Amino acid sequence: MARMEIITGGERRRRWSDEEKYQVLAEADAFGVKISEVARRYDILPQQIRRWRKELLEPKAPVPVTSFVPVSLTDGASTDVLHTARTPKRSATVEIALRNGRVLKVPADLERSSLASLIACVEVA
Repeated sequence: MARMEIITGGERRRRWSDEEKYQVLAEADAFGVKISEVARRYDILPQQIRRWRKELLEPKAPVPVTSFVPVSLTDGASTDVLHTARTPKRSATVEIALRNGRVLKVPADLERSSLASLIACVEVA
């Protein structure tokens, strides 16, 4: 006859109700109590208590709400207005090579007085 050995023991994957979790957390949060002591008492890891604390006690980030706004176009002219509003106008730029080797890029429609003072400041610096 073959020898048979039966090993009995507690199931390692236990299910904890929220009430039991709150009870363990209350014990772990008591003044002067170490989490490791409470974990040993309940035969769980200290990380499990920390995870429960994070899941049950810390506030969760709000879920962003997506909303839609109804849009209606009345005529062809309004689509041109929308299109021009989305694409910014780009003004031409001018590159000016200064005597000190620096290059200054400015909009072509910059006033002369502003341009002259800007060039003077960049050449001196």
